[in-house]
Amino acid sequence: MQKAIAAFGRLDPRLADMLGELGDGSESRGSRGGACLDLDSRKGKAPGGYQYMRDRIRQPFIFMNAAGLHRDVETMVHEAGHAFHSQLSREDPLVGYRHAPIEFCEVASMAMELMTMQHWGGPDGYYPDEADLGRAMRKQLQGSVSLLAWIATIDAFQHWIYTNPEHTADERCAHWLELESRFGGGVDWSGLDAEHRWLWHRQPHLWGHPFYYIEYGIAQLGALQLWLISLEQGEQAAIDLYIKGLSIGGSRPLPELFESTGLAFDFGAETVSRLVERVEAALAKLPD
Repeated sequence: MQKAIAAFGRLDPRLADMLGELGDGSESRGSRGGACLDLDSRKGKAPGGYQYMRDRIRQPFIFMNAAGLHRDVETMVHEAGHAFHSQLSREDPLVGYRHAPIEFCEVASMAMELMTMQHWGGPDGYYPDEADLGRAMRKQLQGSVSLLAWIATIDAFQHWIYTNPEHTADERCAHWLELESRFGGGVDWSGLDAEHRWLWHRQPHLWGHPFYYIEYGIAQLGALQLWLISLEQGEQAAIDLYIKGLSIGGSRPLPELFESTGLAFDFGAETVSRLVERVEAALAKLPD
């Protein structure tokens, strides 16, 4: 938590102040007594990570299971982005307007994964070693675009499932492999055919939240655009737009939320290719 506050402080002091409002990470009892953080992994604790806005006291709560892995860094800065969204829109008198559509909520979180990368290093950072920092940034950038292909696969798969309710298990696996060939090419599954057939089991949204997952793809395109603004116009310009957009909460329609943040609400080939090209250019500057 302290390293997250330091990273956000280097990105923009306003963000560090908001995150610091939630505590220093020493509180591990959950939400009891008004605590805003539950970060430690412990026996009997529920899995996963999330941010939840407690509307009565207008304070966010961040839950996660830290295990000493890079995934913890991603989760911490991701959920911090959600907390910023809650904090920046909490003064709206209408509770419903304090909560934006999920496609924009995830812009708030995914953008922080990308925009904090440059600040994960340093003696008080997550990665004081430059080689480790470069490796973490490479993983983050690669994931930002490979995620789009996985989201497309899952979305197409669940549409087929629910529009073909009489399908058999074999037909389901066959269609999965067809989609994997279309969207997930380049991976050699030789000797792991059974695992490949059932790879879709790794995505619980298919059972618990039908038709919910494409939202992350829409949001990732917004997050990448905001990251691109930070490269082209500077971090200050990008964070100013970020704060402006998040402060609106859910009081405007989704396209207007994107527009207020300086983002194009567009999923076309031109937009996607431009973002992927910039990610590839950034990867080319990092050590292998």
